[in-house]
Amino acid sequence: MLRSSVPGKTSKVLICGYRSSGKTSILEQVIYGNFPCYAYPTIEDIYCALVNTDRGVKEKLRFYDTAGTVPGQSTDFLKTYMTYAEGVILVYAINSRESFSLLDQVKKDYDKIKEKKEVPIIVLGNKMDLQNERQVDTGLAQAWAQKEKVKLYEVSALDRRTLIEPFVYLASKMNPPPTHFRITMVKEHQWLAVLSPID
Repeated sequence: MLRSSVPGKTSKVLICGYRSSGKTSILEQVIYGNFPCYAYPTIEDIYCALVNTDRGVKEKLRFYDTAGTVPGQSTDFLKTYMTYAEGVILVYAINSRESFSLLDQVKKDYDKIKEKKEVPIIVLGNKMDLQNERQVDTGLAQAWAQKEKVKLYEVSALDRRTLIEPFVYLASKMNPPPTHFRITMVKEHQWLAVLSPID
């Protein structure tokens, strides 16, 4: 599914969210297949990987793992990343209401600076393995995601299988197949190029 990447054209993905929501653990698990035992806060890190798409093509992605934010903290530091991101992953922990509330602010900040460029965004509700500590209702999270027009997945950084689908989806949305065009004959002995997508 994912593995360390080789040099070449690489799409940029911003991953951000609340402090201790598991952003780094998600990347470590989905790329390397291991769950880190350490708990050092991330300042900034970069991961590169080849990610399968739903078309069976591997795409090169560079993930920018940012420092976790807390309520009341400015998200200005994310603006630089947001301006060149070609995909965004927002992470919250299902056992932290604060982490979910923060996503709304981050998404609003992103909407202000994204200009007219449409960028795929996925939301990962991490720590699905902590159901007995749940503070964020799945229905509430789904309603928010639908309103914001983003795709939501509940995952666990402990279980790599829960992470595959979201990353395949993101890679596929970031790198859609090229549109094919055909030439259509308009009049006898006269050709005009008419661009029309082939389904």
